[in-house]
Amino acid sequence: MLNVYKYAKRVAIAALVVLLIASSFYLLGRHAYFFLLVFAAILLAVLFCGITDWLTSKLHLKRGLALLLSVLLFFGLIVAAFWLVAPTASQQVQEMRQTIPKAVTQVQDWLSQYGWGQKLIEQVPSDMSKAMPKQDALFSKIFGVFSSTLSFLADLLIVIITALFLAANPSMYTTGFVKLFPLRNRSRVIEVLGKSYTTLKLWLVGMLSAMAIIGVSTAIGYTAIGLPLAFVLALIAFFLAFIPNIGPWIAGLPAVLVGLTVSPQMALYVILVYGGIQMVESYVITPIIFQKTVDLPPALLLFFQVLLGILQGALGLLLAAPILAVLMVWVNEFYVKDVLEAEPTDAAENGIAKASAPEA
Repeated sequence: MLNVYKYAKRVAIAALVVLLIASSFYLLGRHAYFFLLVFAAILLAVLFCGITDWLTSKLHLKRGLALLLSVLLFFGLIVAAFWLVAPTASQQVQEMRQTIPKAVTQVQDWLSQYGWGQKLIEQVPSDMSKAMPKQDALFSKIFGVFSSTLSFLADLLIVIITALFLAANPSMYTTGFVKLFPLRNRSRVIEVLGKSYTTLKLWLVGMLSAMAIIGVSTAIGYTAIGLPLAFVLALIAFFLAFIPNIGPWIAGLPAVLVGLTVSPQMALYVILVYGGIQMVESYVITPIIFQKTVDLPPALLLFFQVLLGILQGALGLLLAAPILAVLMVWVNEFYVKDVLEAEPTDAAENGIAKASAPEA
């Protein structure tokens, strides 16, 4: 009778786990964008908490004051950087709007010299007036862009406010989340949450360091070869470095196009300089930085980026790396250590029972 009860209990637990997993996938599929916004707020809160912890340890300040200073420091740096680079960046962006079409025309002229290139060009409308939207469609697109901009600003405001609430009292939210688990598992959940926080903090440190190195080295390299719009192109490389594997390729394309407006030789120099920077970053800088922080398998990361990019677009692509870092912690702790590598309870109990049983 006892064995039947244990079997029924295990079946009920397995059914509940399957139901929870199915419900989770359903919620993620239907409301994935909401969960991505929540994770973005958590990631920003981790950044605030990391700066707060550093200020507390170095300056011996109270946590509330340290958090206020960390928030002011973060947004102050953003405002100062915008104030310093906005005039140059704005001017170079205006120049890029004229430069990129010229580069595209030069690429079309080069492609027209080859048979496969001519077939490719034929797929592009020769009469651009036909490709331009009509007045009603143009107003519709303008309204769509305006709505998208407002939606982006609203989402950004929600992420910032949520991150501030989370960073102000993280223990309250952690305690509330841990209460969803049985008493015997709560200490283990707290331990894994601590490891997840450490992983995200180390990942942010490594990623921001790599972004700074790429941005500065790209600006120096482009300036050294005399590439026009070097500053704004380096700025693009800096921001897109946040997206591993895919971001650097996207950032290199406009630089090559700008180089083509000068000469094919300049475009070749751009490829050599940017390719050299990426090789050094991929094989020297990144291994050194992430060896001490968080090392993600490149193939698995690329697969996860493509998956989230297909499901949720730019936001999924942007957050794929930190989400994968946390998932690897959870899988390693909850599944590998607690399930695969754990000693079977029944076997241990049977061993104790046999050892304590008297010999016949």
